[in-house]
Amino acid sequence: MSNIAPFSTPENGAQTAQASEQKIQKETILEYLKAYGFAQTLSEAEQNQFVQTALAGNLDPFKREIYIAVYGEGEYRKVSILTGYQVYLKRAERTGKLDGWRAWLEGDGPQMKAVVEIFRKDWHYSFTHEVYWEEAVQKKKDGNPTQFWAKQPRFQLRKVAIAQGFRLAFPDELGSFPYETAELPDNEAAPETLPHANPNSVKTSTQSLAEQAASDDSPDVKASPQKNPSKAAPKAKANEAQQAQAPSAQDSELDKETRDRLIRKIEDLFDEHPKDFTQKHKEWILNNAFKATDRAGIGKMIAYTEKVIKKAA
Repeated sequence: MSNIAPFSTPENGAQTAQASEQKIQKETILEYLKAYGFAQTLSEAEQNQFVQTALAGNLDPFKREIYIAVYGEGEYRKVSILTGYQVYLKRAERTGKLDGWRAWLEGDGPQMKAVVEIFRKDWHYSFTHEVYWEEAVQKKKDGNPTQFWAKQPRFQLRKVAIAQGFRLAFPDELGSFPYETAELPDNEAAPETLPHANPNSVKTSTQSLAEQAASDDSPDVKASPQKNPSKAAPKAKANEAQQAQAPSAQDSELDKETRDRLIRKIEDLFDEHPKDFTQKHKEWILNNAFKATDRAGIGKMIAYTEKVIKKAA
């Protein structure tokens, strides 16, 4: 974090950065909806809502700054326009006014809270925002936390604090932005990353691999080439079985912070390569990662994710 100036500082590069920012065009957004199959699955009103939201915030869907999630069917069908907390950070920095920020957690369980502190160059004092777990957690009808809140409560709470804090600290620039996924009541159904609206019309380079992965509980995640795969595969699986039975002391140590960090690495790979995974494939990878009891187990899923990306390239 840079030093905090006690007095307001001149906006040296803010105007230049904003002036040089390329404006998103309506044609680009419509092209995105068509390319990902949303032109066939969304109503005209839903498409217009997405277009106007993207234009208002100058958000480029091809750069993953805004995306749309369609889930449910019939009367339960819902459409959400989403963004990621990373977009808040990038846009705040682009203003030239951001002078550092930090976020941390305090407490545990229902009393846990996330705190974000944001420094602006044109403010004398920092801005602090708190979000409590018991107020922010999203729950299902049965009263239990939704999928991602149950698996990653600390990460979800931190994301909510960051998104809300930056909207409050930069209201002119970020006030009209879509919500972060962790803020939505239906976050269990709304995926963290871009889904393919119509799997039958929008094919990806890894769709067949996703279908295979969904029915295979022990994928080969080793990226090194094998001269004779048919003979080497049983040996590789045997080695994996031995490692699973007798993990090292270091690999067996998996605290909550380490688990969250490793899971975030997988999610970051999804964000960086949205076209290489179907929603079904991503859910399968994350479920296996969450089931892992040691670092090696999650490490295998990271290696597998990287292998999929390498094959797609």
